[in-house]
Amino acid sequence: MRKTKEFEVERFLANSEGYLKNKYLLSLMFEVSFDQAEEVEDGKIMEDKRWIVYSWDIKIKKPIKAKDKIKITTFAIDMKKFYAYRNFIIERNDEEIVEAYCVFLLFDLKKMRPIKIPKEIAKAYQKEKAIYEEKSHEYGDKFTNLEKIQIRYTDIDTNYHVNNASYMDLLREITKVKDQDIEFINIVYKNEIRDKKYILGEKSKNKNEISYRFVDDDKKIYTYGKIVKRNV
Repeated sequence: MRKTKEFEVERFLANSEGYLKNKYLLSLMFEVSFDQAEEVEDGKIMEDKRWIVYSWDIKIKKPIKAKDKIKITTFAIDMKKFYAYRNFIIERNDEEIVEAYCVFLLFDLKKMRPIKIPKEIAKAYQKEKAIYEEKSHEYGDKFTNLEKIQIRYTDIDTNYHVNNASYMDLLREITKVKDQDIEFINIVYKNEIRDKKYILGEKSKNKNEISYRFVDDDKKIYTYGKIVKRNV
């Protein structure tokens, strides 16, 4: 079962050069998936449960600008044990400009741990064949430029941790790459950033790829992944 929603990209969602911030690219895709969840899920089954994002692979074929009219479609492609796998497609003028693969975990708020996805929930989504699947990633291992990044109050969401989309702002801080110059994003949320005044960002460059990770003073890894810069 697919869920599609149309948007006009407002100017306040864009950066200083008029391109959609990647923070809001994630937020818009989340919005469509949350709308679908409200439509198909049994509220009683889900009342003490919540979907948590585990990872993203996002392929940005063409950057999105302010005032663009876009259509976002999402659908489930599989559900196994604790994990739900989704695809997202973004179109502009009937041209596919973004493909994404996202992995969610189902989290039990009472037990405070991931749980197996109920059969009723898996069945409700009517999974489809994937159009974009997760890549096998190789990450750099020579990390440099350890940078201290302040965690802002505005980064914290209703779960009292750094919002998943806000990681895009943290990523911009350490890579210095503009939103419109990124053609691929991989991010894995290993541990949530909670009750932190700051986090440390590291990066490892290899041509047009930048591997990154966010760690604390004890080198505990909270998030890692890589971006690929567009040839501009």
